Amino acid sequence: MIPSKFYPLAFARSSLPALAAVFLSATGIAADKTMPAGASAFTETGAVTVSRERQFEFTSGINGVPYRVMISAPKMEEGKRYPVLFVLDGYWYFRIASDIVTWGSGSFEPAIVVGIGYPTEDRAEISRRRAVDLTIVEEKKYFPNGSGGCDAFLRVIEEEVKPFVTARYAVDPSRYMLFGKSLGGLAVLRALFKNPERYSTYLSSSPSIWQGDRALLEGEAAFTEKVRGGSLTLRLMLSVGSDEEYKGTNPQKKADDEINGMVPNAKGLAERLSKPGPDKVAVRFASFADENHSTVSPIAIARAIAFALPPPPKPKSQKK
Repeated sequence: MIPSKFYPLAFARSSLPALAAVFLSATGIAADKTMPAGASAFTETGAVTVSRERQFEFTSGINGVPYRVMISAPKMEEGKRYPVLFVLDGYWYFRIASDIVTWGSGSFEPAIVVGIGYPTEDRAEISRRRAVDLTIVEEKKYFPNGSGGCDAFLRVIEEEVKPFVTARYAVDPSRYMLFGKSLGGLAVLRALFKNPERYSTYLSSSPSIWQGDRALLEGEAAFTEKVRGGSLTLRLMLSVGSDEEYKGTNPQKKADDEINGMVPNAKGLAERLSKPGPDKVAVRFASFADENHSTVSPIAIARAIAFALPPPPKPKSQKK
């Protein structure tokens, strides 16, 4: 059933020149007074908008949380259906993913990009809400304002967001893809272990596998058995920044990093998941040199898209 409270909004992005113009106007200073004599006048025409993007908001009937959904679609060809890339933490990563898919024309297969976030610009509120939606178990030590709502959030995507997107766009339902980083990367792996058939490609960057004393890994054995005995065919990319690993000499910190660190956990999981059925689950692990948790996001998204959406083969007549 398609949620009835998706409201279309204009998707816009502020720019520094626009902010400067607003400031100058508010203070009574005309922007063009700073221009040299005889220079062309600049007229502010509004906030930056991207015509291919649309924004919607709704309140979930599953967990009662309000969400913002941002969608970018390619130019649709008659009779063609397109893969869908769902991007968690959309307020941070949607625009990057959308631009890469769109402007990498020819380098990537055309796809619909769906960013999922919250209808607020308040960073503290975003942090509070994602701490609930993207964690597997309650953990007051690190998330005193709530945690452990990941399973409900994955239902929101499956039962509310997916039907809405499918009703509006020419979607290939066999090619849903899911990207997330950090806690979002943890949520991607939770989706993989819990209901692997719901996505064809899983893209987990710098996953917070440490959360809840590595509660995620409780589902690994069952997933492995499902791979061995079932008919799953899917793809998984795990990635990290090389500088997310502890490289000091403190033995206690080094031992703790081996258990809870993002790099050892992601690398170890990739190695284990590549063994049960390489013909069923294609696993790729990537470590990006000189990148830390703050800087790795752009390259992680770009490489994830290259993995998930390789360009379609050229017709024989176009090959050199």
